[in-house]
Amino acid sequence: MGAGGEALAALGQRTLAVPYAAPGDRAVVRIVSSDGGMLRGQLVKLLRSSPNIVEPRCAHFGVCGGCQWQHLDYTAQLEQKQNLVRDALRHAGFPDLSVPPAIGWEPAWEYRTQMHVFVGTRGEEPILGFHTWGGERIVDIRGCNTSHPELVRALEGLRTVWRLRLAPHLRSPAAIRSVRLRVAEATGDLMVGLVVPVPLSSDDREQVVVAFLDQVPGLTSLIELTPRPGPHGIEEYDADLLWGRPYLRKEVLGVRLQVPPLANFPVNGRAFPGLLELILERLGGSPTDGLVELNAGIGAFTFHLALDVARVVAVTAERDLDAAWTNAGLDNFSNVTFVADGFGSEWHEAVRGEPARLAFLHPPGTGLPPAATRALKLAGVQHVVYLGSALGALARDVAVLVKEGFSLRHVQPVDLSPHTSRVHGLLTLRLG
Repeated sequence: MGAGGEALAALGQRTLAVPYAAPGDRAVVRIVSSDGGMLRGQLVKLLRSSPNIVEPRCAHFGVCGGCQWQHLDYTAQLEQKQNLVRDALRHAGFPDLSVPPAIGWEPAWEYRTQMHVFVGTRGEEPILGFHTWGGERIVDIRGCNTSHPELVRALEGLRTVWRLRLAPHLRSPAAIRSVRLRVAEATGDLMVGLVVPVPLSSDDREQVVVAFLDQVPGLTSLIELTPRPGPHGIEEYDADLLWGRPYLRKEVLGVRLQVPPLANFPVNGRAFPGLLELILERLGGSPTDGLVELNAGIGAFTFHLALDVARVVAVTAERDLDAAWTNAGLDNFSNVTFVADGFGSEWHEAVRGEPARLAFLHPPGTGLPPAATRALKLAGVQHVVYLGSALGALARDVAVLVKEGFSLRHVQPVDLSPHTSRVHGLLTLRLG
């Protein structure tokens, strides 16, 4: 299986990628496109099924692009994710590295705590759903087996709102493009964010609030999200509270957090506690250690790290600083210092005179910033745990860290997105 989710086969000197197929299938395939050495095919007829095939739970599987691997037994999914991490590291120059099977947390269903539903139309009727695999067409979704039950219930409430409670001019993507839903498992908080091309009028706001409060059970936050141009052409959002609290109340392994509408937070609520324990085990922190964390966000990982060490210097985005410091105060974490992105004077002041032996790195999909590795060495870091989701960036970052004198000691594939081709790599590196 490839990183894009397709089953791969050799066809002469070229590679054939077929969505919704599986290793071991024997099938008739139609070639639908060609790009250099890569052919893309469409499954026409299955002659013999792979022994790893199972019946997908979701009625939308094969049309909706949310899941690519529901037709694979979960053990087979973990094996394929092991292969993806091994292949990425092999291409980065680590051909002989031992990569163990991927770790997953079961049951591998109803784990997602976030949902992004797009608004479309079919004839005169509004539809709510997800995009097709690699396409822009919206599939009208009537349920989602990988999402938390509270999100599915909220989705049904949204349908009633769109069908019966909104004025006609509010039902189309021209008024509301999409809806972002988030749930907090421990507290039951439910946040709904409406992505709108332009801010709603005061009358429309009033109608929306009344409709959502009436039809969406458990709603604690209703947010308006207006897009604006961001750096590098990436769209960002301004958030405006329509009703309720401006954050979700989360609690993970006894640590409380407030999560604003636009803050990143691990999506797999079932796996996150186990992942934290795995990271802490790999770090092996002690009460005398200092630790540096990059891409700390609002502190989703930070405070659990701080329980095991003397102090944490957490580098985060400027936009997340206020929320991060607020979260530090909820449980009185006095051994955490948040600093803004970059490795300038604030960074040097935070790490000066007190070396940090440990580092936890979980960069975005673009990987580590160019100055990060040298900054870690200047801070005295000797032991690194790296959590990466973009395998290309992970491979590049590991190659840079090794070039700077770190050695790769352990690799652990981690599955935080069952039934998709996405996989994380949890790597342990040591200086020297």
